Amino acid sequence: MTEIQPYNQAQQGSTLMQKGVEKLRQHAELKAMAFDYAEFITKTGACPAIFKGKPADAAAAIIRGTALGFDPDGALEAFFVIQGKTGMYARAMIAVAENVGCRVWEVEASDESVTWAGTRPGDNKVETVTWDTKRVQLAGYDKNTKYKTNPLEMRRAKCQTELARILAPGALMGLVSEAEPDAHPTVQATAVRQDRPRERGADAVRAALAKKQEPVRDWVSEVKATTTGLELNELMNEAQNHFQEGAEWDELCTIANDHFNEVQGGAA
Repeated sequence: MTEIQPYNQAQQGSTLMQKGVEKLRQHAELKAMAFDYAEFITKTGACPAIFKGKPADAAAAIIRGTALGFDPDGALEAFFVIQGKTGMYARAMIAVAENVGCRVWEVEASDESVTWAGTRPGDNKVETVTWDTKRVQLAGYDKNTKYKTNPLEMRRAKCQTELARILAPGALMGLVSEAEPDAHPTVQATAVRQDRPRERGADAVRAALAKKQEPVRDWVSEVKATTTGLELNELMNEAQNHFQEGAEWDELCTIANDHFNEVQGGAA
């Protein structure tokens, strides 16, 4: 009869730590290799424009891509980084879903409506995603001119991203994904000087009136109105001057990454 070994909490903790240390060691080695390649590729014409001259961002994309089975060049084509947030193009998300055993297919596609469907490995349940004109309008994406100039590809990119996140959430965990608009409340900010002396009398009245007249910018609407990656990057650099680090800034960065994916997806 086999004796039952007593549970050794200290030994179990040691084993977990050893696994963690080994993963950290592997990650450090991968980081060194990724950065070495990134320093080279970001100086060449073969590098995607968004990573040009940005070896650190390129290395981050290569590291994440390696974990999902991409080679370095494939990772640079699959990922993007804006303001420290990592995102992935819709077509690449579909490739990841297929690589983990999911089946995906396009059901219908027109300028008015696109539908994609798919199944998880070992599961016959079909998940279906549709982006039609009504849904685009409800989400407020119709303000983006690409939904007028390239409606089919924009709807296709939305379907691909949403379906991939449904079928392969584990593989795509931590990456920017398309989200329902209700999950992104409007972020507004206004710049107010804090170092000016306190005004008195008429000066105080004029200062109060001037403060009321300061425009409040709807940064989310401005982000969604951009039509190119360069335009979006310039806007986010401007927005950074209006925000302190925190939840609102992180939220705006997430929205910007989602929109960048839409813009690039429509240009594909």
